[in-house]
Amino acid sequence: MKQVKSIKVKNESFINGVLFLLSPLIALPSIFIGVYNRNRFSFILLLIFASLITYQLIPSDTDDLYKFYRFYRDVKDLGFGELLELLKYQKKPDFVVYFGVYLFARLGITGQLFFSICTFVTLYLIYKVYDKLTKNIEISNTYYFIGIISIFISIELLGLYSGIRNLLAVAIAGYGFFFGIFEDRKLKGFLLLVLASFTHFGILLFFPIYFFGIFRKLTQKSILVTYLVSFVFLLFTKEYLYLIAINLPLPESFDYKIRGYLQGLDFIERGNQASLSALISYKIRVSWIYFAHGYLLLTYSRKSDFRNLVILLMSLLNIFSVTPDIQLRLTYLIEIMFIYLLFYEYEYKNNKFFIKLFFIFLIPSFIVNLIIYRDYFIESLSNWNFLTLVGILIKKVELIFYW
Repeated sequence: MKQVKSIKVKNESFINGVLFLLSPLIALPSIFIGVYNRNRFSFILLLIFASLITYQLIPSDTDDLYKFYRFYRDVKDLGFGELLELLKYQKKPDFVVYFGVYLFARLGITGQLFFSICTFVTLYLIYKVYDKLTKNIEISNTYYFIGIISIFISIELLGLYSGIRNLLAVAIAGYGFFFGIFEDRKLKGFLLLVLASFTHFGILLFFPIYFFGIFRKLTQKSILVTYLVSFVFLLFTKEYLYLIAINLPLPESFDYKIRGYLQGLDFIERGNQASLSALISYKIRVSWIYFAHGYLLLTYSRKSDFRNLVILLMSLLNIFSVTPDIQLRLTYLIEIMFIYLLFYEYEYKNNKFFIKLFFIFLIPSFIVNLIIYRDYFIESLSNWNFLTLVGILIKKVELIFYW
């Protein structure tokens, strides 16, 4: 029986591999079937396909990806010392991605490849944790597949395909939390969190959670009290949070970032004030938070270190509820961690219902996500090159830089 299954897996992998080499787009339905059957090779092909989208994207001059391409152009002739001076001048303490861009630029390797690799690594790390969590659970192929789709549609598309740094940092941090909580490799998990913070400084907000959820675990009662008290922050103002933040022992280089996020209206607030549709889309995007709070409260009797960690993360969301931009960025990691928890608790009574309900709950947010960024993807991907792998790889992203 095992031999027959092995032959079937090999045949499925071979067919998907050949189709992918010809046309990733045509291979996609067959790849999805392979992923449903937990064919690892098919899953890797799916991640590569998702990464090739980055390879094709043509960003506008307002997108982060555009700025990365410009950085690639600016640093390709710089020495390493000059690069350090530039990063210092531009106040970029989270330098990991910039170092990667510089390395590829100096080697003469296209920036398209580097940004696609970033997308692949981001998705691979996120799904690696999911795979590890579900490996020892008797979960059906259907629910396993629902989990894969749920994670993807929960991801902010612009963050994945334009922001680059933030989602990569989130993936590294999530992997760090996994090592700390499930494999009791606290130091390795902490070091991954440090690496994540040097990829995007926003990860610094998760350090207290790592400390009190993994290094020096709070008691069950303390975590419950922290969670309930965190709801008080819903009544706070951004100005009060700013007073707290500027008194924290953070490097001086982070001061301007703190002012940018906590003083005046942030990017999300300005958009929400200018457009009713922007406000509605934002509310839909963060509506999952209410579901998560409801789930945690309805199933409060369940106990695990991982659940305690997620409760602390949800407390962090409450604390920053008055700063939409920061809260939205925090959801990039916390929403994925919540999905992990749903499947980690898969064998509890009624959890299949919660998984299906949450999946349905995610759909409106994903649709809004697609509508907002539809032009960005349509303009980049609606071309003959995207029909074949060779066409994708030979396409060059050519941008006009206005500054």
